[in-house]
Amino acid sequence: MKKIGLTGIWFPEAYQMLHESVPAGMELVDAVRPEDAGRLSDCDYLITRLTLDGSLAKRTPKLRLLQLWGAGYEYVDLAAWGRRGIPVCNCPGVNAGIVSELAVMLMLAGYRNLLQINRDLRRGHFPRTEYFGRSYMLRGKTVGILGLGRIGRRVAGLVSAFGAKVIYYDIVRQREQEERFGYRFVDFGTLLSESDILSIHCPLKEDTRGMIGPAEFAAMKKSAMLINTARGPIVDEDALVHALRTGQIALAGLDVYAKEPIPADHPLLTMDNVVASAHAGGNTADNTRNMVDYVMGNIAAFDAGASINSPEDVVNRAFLEEGAIL
Repeated sequence: MKKIGLTGIWFPEAYQMLHESVPAGMELVDAVRPEDAGRLSDCDYLITRLTLDGSLAKRTPKLRLLQLWGAGYEYVDLAAWGRRGIPVCNCPGVNAGIVSELAVMLMLAGYRNLLQINRDLRRGHFPRTEYFGRSYMLRGKTVGILGLGRIGRRVAGLVSAFGAKVIYYDIVRQREQEERFGYRFVDFGTLLSESDILSIHCPLKEDTRGMIGPAEFAAMKKSAMLINTARGPIVDEDALVHALRTGQIALAGLDVYAKEPIPADHPLLTMDNVVASAHAGGNTADNTRNMVDYVMGNIAAFDAGASINSPEDVVNRAFLEEGAIL
């Protein structure tokens, strides 16, 4: 019987669904504790939410496919797995809907001072009109999308429904999106200077690390809001704190941070002009079923000799030896 190894930190619903969704003819091997890593030595497949270096590749001689949970893969040594001829697959698009919803929630909560009003109510104060002069609507605002991929396109669609205008910058121009929905492609500098809300939806790579820093904040509107549901290190966090404190920008809505978990005494958590979430953009009970079906479907298809869900799933293609099975 073929074996699927399971590593990483799992919330109970996902853990249970994974155990209930194992393809026929396979069994799931738990190695969620570090001391159980030896149990992976005879696994054919591996599902993980764990930071992986190259050492595990050496301890899994039978492995044929490494399946990641979610879209991010910056925590995996892609070259090490590629040298073994093992495809590393992510789950592009599965979280797009719920992450985009969170991004818009952060926009609305920031614009309508939701956290402050809720806090006042819990203290026995009813601030019906006190935030009138610093509350705003999305309609008529310019939302700048940094990275018009799966999530960025979803966010663009949602804010358009509110009546916002969409501009975007991406290394790949999306002309079909422009023609179909009226989005406007701009250069990076224009994105910064024209956006009322700048929403980040690009992957963390060497050329995007620290992409939003002191110079970028200085180029933004003083009334601007920054939304980051992508990866924390894309933003220079010290520069963000300074920009919020000095009024270079007005607001931030954050789901991700340079260091996670973010320390409880971090300056960002003390500011009224920050709406903070806990890297929870992809975590909903109903989307867990979608993710489980995707990862198990990918493994079953690969095992049957069929194509995996999408060629884009293979994130270490550049490191695979010619002739590796995809």
